[in-house]
Amino acid sequence: MESTETGEKRRDKRPSDDDRPRRRDSDGPRKKRRVQEEPTPVVSGRFLTAAVIILGLTILPMSNVGAWFEPKDPTIPRPNTWTVGSKATIAVTLITADYNKLFCADAKEFSGYHCGFKSENEPWPRDPTKPLDDNKASVIQPYRTWLDNQLVLVAGLWAQPAVATRLHREPAGGVEEDKLARFVVECQVTFIGKMDGVKLRWGPGQWTNPDMNPMLAKPESCKLVEAEAP
Repeated sequence: MESTETGEKRRDKRPSDDDRPRRRDSDGPRKKRRVQEEPTPVVSGRFLTAAVIILGLTILPMSNVGAWFEPKDPTIPRPNTWTVGSKATIAVTLITADYNKLFCADAKEFSGYHCGFKSENEPWPRDPTKPLDDNKASVIQPYRTWLDNQLVLVAGLWAQPAVATRLHREPAGGVEEDKLARFVVECQVTFIGKMDGVKLRWGPGQWTNPDMNPMLAKPESCKLVEAEAP
């Protein structure tokens, strides 16, 4: 019985909340916890690179800066500036089948050049003093300029070395036209005349009268500048 009473007395002696010592005001105010400042973010190399790329993708399309890096067209034809005796750079688009397909008809000669026909039903007679096959060195044929589709007549185009080589490398005989690769020829030319009343043939039996009097160009030099898959 003593032990039980002793235990109860011990439990009763535990201090209550009112008996616990309270902090006096003289102890001073509590110290505030120091707020640690976050470090200023540093622009790293990767972040800077990403920012520049995003800026470029946003700003450049709306400015003219991108035009500085775009490839230039090989020629900008201006038919309204073509005059007899003037020089220019032109580009025409071809397939090798055009060698035997494109013709014009006119009874006049221009500085030794002539159409393949005198009239729709009369071929131009062959000069017996000239080679049997000279890549149509003296024959005038119609073409369309690359990009802006302007009509121009060119004399002896296929006799130019670069064009003759392409014709030899990809002969059109026995090959369907849609299987032939289209290519572009750029030429430095001199305009030697204007062909009034000429008729054009873009394919067998397809004679037409152009809605203008096209200029006749004599090529000084030509090169292949563009090729397209067939």
